[in-house]
Amino acid sequence: TAGGGLVTATVTGSGELVSLAIDPKAVDPDDVESLEDLVLAAVADASGNAQELQAQLMGPMASGLGGLGLPGM
Repeated sequence: TAGGGLVTATVTGSGELVSLAIDPKAVDPDDVESLEDLVLAAVADASGNAQELQAQLMGPMASGLGGLGLPGM
């Protein structure tokens, strides 16, 4: 979310944007740049949350694989 909830983006675990909600209060025809900034911030926030959740879910699984001989694991 961004702008105190004025713009909300939802992404899948793979980062695909599946929903974008814009509160009518965020729409000002004389200030389109602010809305664009809010949309970008909401998408970035949703993407970051998806990546964080993916890391939390995959962390225990990846450590249980014993690295599989792959560098960095």
